[in-house]
Amino acid sequence: MLEHPGPDEYGYIVAWHSKHQHRAGRFSEAVLTYGEATTKAAKLARQHPENTYWAEHSPNITGIH
Repeated sequence: MLEHPGPDEYGYIVAWHSKHQHRAGRFSEAVLTYGEATTKAAKLARQHPENTYWAEHSPNITGIH
């Protein structure tokens, strides 16, 4: 069973999907903690309600923050 990540777990980015168009993307320029990524996703969702945002684990991250 997968465990929910802790707020300080490093290696997350914010991803998005348009609700009205067939478009999606990732903000991969900044690698964040899970807590930072979920906060940023919520802020973006308020600013741009036409999209869905979420914290996504980035498998390309190596090392420790």
